[in-house]
Amino acid sequence: MSIEFAWNAQKNQMSDIKGKEREQEREGQIKNDMIDLDRTHLNYDLVQSELNLYQRAKERVDQLKSENKRVQKNSVITYSNIITIPESAAKEMSNDQMHDYFKTCHDYFVDRFGKENVLSSKIHLDESTPHMHLHFMPIDKETGRLQARTTMNKAALNEIHDEIPERLRAKGFDVVRGSGEKTKQKLDIHQYKAKLDLEKEIKDLDLDRTILHREVYYMRNNKDIERKKIERGFEEKVEAAKTEALQKIGMIKEEVAKFEYDMSQNQERLIMDTQDMNGLLDATKRDLEEHQKQLNERIDSLKELDFDESINLDLKPNLLNKVSMSNDTFLELKKRAEVAERMQRALRISEQRVQMLEKDNRQKDSQLNEMFTLRMENSALKRQVEFFKQVIDKIRDMVSAQRDKDGNQRVTKKLMEHAIGYAKEYIGQKMNMKKEAMPRNENEEIGRDIAIKSLAAKQKEKGYGSDMER
Repeated sequence: MSIEFAWNAQKNQMSDIKGKEREQEREGQIKNDMIDLDRTHLNYDLVQSELNLYQRAKERVDQLKSENKRVQKNSVITYSNIITIPESAAKEMSNDQMHDYFKTCHDYFVDRFGKENVLSSKIHLDESTPHMHLHFMPIDKETGRLQARTTMNKAALNEIHDEIPERLRAKGFDVVRGSGEKTKQKLDIHQYKAKLDLEKEIKDLDLDRTILHREVYYMRNNKDIERKKIERGFEEKVEAAKTEALQKIGMIKEEVAKFEYDMSQNQERLIMDTQDMNGLLDATKRDLEEHQKQLNERIDSLKELDFDESINLDLKPNLLNKVSMSNDTFLELKKRAEVAERMQRALRISEQRVQMLEKDNRQKDSQLNEMFTLRMENSALKRQVEFFKQVIDKIRDMVSAQRDKDGNQRVTKKLMEHAIGYAKEYIGQKMNMKKEAMPRNENEEIGRDIAIKSLAAKQKEKGYGSDMER
């Protein structure tokens, strides 16, 4: 029984080639139930190359451009062809016969369009109907130009339909020219399958979008909860610091009040002691002045006497007794002198106590300075709170700016951590808080590196990196 030659072709622009490549290489999610993945390893390509299909096409296009051959963005770059052996005929063929069948078709396109323009001839044996995906570039062999309109016009299509069955018959295959009905039916089936695949893909995308929206919602919730926890934690720290500072301030105030009370008591005692000592000194001074006056009077009375050698020496003691001081008087003067000396020592001790009180006063001033330091630490805590608030706001702005192709927000945990690392570094440099901005994981390190490069670029634009500035 004769086999009708089954062949259909489709025009492709450059943007279509990757999709065709994924289909023929079984990449991504396999949605065709007729594909037996356990047999996929039997598939092979008659065109041997280390490059994939897209790279082969791009390399050939670049070569044409280097030869000043015109290639437009909307040009037909390739024709993707499917040549099929009916399932009933394939069951009667050996693997070698099927190989010869497809190789004969491959060689025909090589002869017609050139070996360099046949990019791939992938034979699939993992489906019930063996077939070959052949991709060629519609190059005019005479001009060497990419000309799909002339190389694949209606006349060329008829020639291909006539000539390939002739070659196959020459190789011993009972093949006749296809009527077109089965080919059209096959194309309709492909279109139907493509429609089903598209609908399934749309459903999968809708499901993915729903899941993504749910993940974003939960992520936002978690971030809000985490942000509130951070804010509550810092507020508690601030309140604890305030309470501790107020307690220390209260203790310092009590100590200052006690110090002032002790100072007042010591001042009163010192004033009283000073007054007592001043009274004793004044009394002693008056007594000394009185005795000095008496002594001077006796000395003056002795001067009035005219001593000569004729005076009886026995009288001299009597005369001297007139100027002599009684023992009681001497003892009294001595006692008062000792009192005066003790008072002077007491004054020196009082001065030392005043110096000690002044030292205590300086210590109290130091404690007051510690209180001011606590206030500064309280201010630093507030700055940290403000830092994390700005970090969170920055993250929120970056997350809300992420959109997918449908205009919906799209974010992943990895991207979120990138954003956190970016925001930490960005705000950390602005607020000079490098310690707080240290990343917690590798993703935050990536975000930090991006921020460093971005800030460095901005500084360079402003001229901070110039020789004059350095």
